Amino acid sequence: MARSSTTPPVLTLSLERVRAHWHRKQGLAEPLRTSVEEVVASTGWLRTLGGVDAYLAARARVPGLKRQQLDEAVAQSRLQVVPAVRGCMYLVPRPEVPLVLRIAEEQHRKKADREYEKAGIEPRELADVGEAVLKALRKGPLSTDALRKALPEGTVRALGDKGKKVGISSTLPPALRHLEFEGKLERTQEGGRLDTERYLWRLPAKNVFTGAKVPAEPVERHARIASLFFKQAGPTPLESFTTWAALSQREARAALEKLPLVPVAVEGVEDGLWVMEEELAALREPVPASESLAMLAFEDSYLAFHGGPALFTDPKHHARKVPVWGNTKGGTLGDARYLFMRPLLDGDRLVGFWEYDVDAGAVVFGTFDKLAPKRRKAVEALAADVATFLREEVGHAHSFSLDSDDTVRERAALVKAM
Repeated sequence: MARSSTTPPVLTLSLERVRAHWHRKQGLAEPLRTSVEEVVASTGWLRTLGGVDAYLAARARVPGLKRQQLDEAVAQSRLQVVPAVRGCMYLVPRPEVPLVLRIAEEQHRKKADREYEKAGIEPRELADVGEAVLKALRKGPLSTDALRKALPEGTVRALGDKGKKVGISSTLPPALRHLEFEGKLERTQEGGRLDTERYLWRLPAKNVFTGAKVPAEPVERHARIASLFFKQAGPTPLESFTTWAALSQREARAALEKLPLVPVAVEGVEDGLWVMEEELAALREPVPASESLAMLAFEDSYLAFHGGPALFTDPKHHARKVPVWGNTKGGTLGDARYLFMRPLLDGDRLVGFWEYDVDAGAVVFGTFDKLAPKRRKAVEALAADVATFLREEVGHAHSFSLDSDDTVRERAALVKAM
């Protein structure tokens, strides 16, 4: 289907209506009654940053979810931690892993071949290291450090100054990456928990590519990944897809030509949105207002898929200053894309932030406007539940591997000051 920015919309929606649709698609309007891997498949893969947020994102969609339930899904390979779009690590349902690995490999090779040449790495050398790795892993899973020690002396070569210039210390990391892209090994978290970036490498019970039908042509792979994105995100601008997938405009448009996407307009939103044709019927139907509450994770798909908090926040609060990822100067609710605070939802609206109070062992929250007494009591009950989860099942509230109790305290102080 040919399409361009001038294609007239097939449907015009209010922002309230499309936001209600996003909220329902993300499993936040009412609890999802499917397996945790099906929840991840339908609402979006979970970023794994070495902290608790993969748990929090899943738990917002499956109230009462236990840490062990998500850990077991990874241990049993129903969900896998793999390099995905933009080279980021995501928790991905097993059936989608072959496609995701091919996309990640394609993006990785754009610079890896140049780096390997500069570092003096030959393909045959990586193949030899890979064979030794597979042999060592027959005895059981090993961390990268333990694997290095288990390999015969001389198997792994330090790359010296040449390697330092491109950020590769030895031939072991690229060999592991190639084996992973081939499905010959897979990673899981050390200690069986998702709140770490320390991995164990293991031989899979079955190569993930066995029987998988991954398109050979890049444009077909891009179309498949775009289909997954739009089914998870719902109506969204094309730019949101290109940003998420790290594809060029040319690559993205070629892929989207192969999908049954149609344009919709949203009142008060300048950019046109695109949606899978099959969703139009649901968008035309009225939906009841949601009474749900949610304490979301950092970079939660609900906000990240649609450019950040602006469309989910009352415009009167858009000038409020907020911390943002990767920017020490911060930003505002109206222009931030990735918040460095954990969002609090009342229905489908962002109404404040929350954080864990390390010293009190409790969750604190702050709102942009005063809550009605009954609503505040409901948020307090949710806060108590989330605090119990973090305190008793996880043991901390760190968001990423370099996060600390002190930085959590700083964020909690910002919330208390609201």
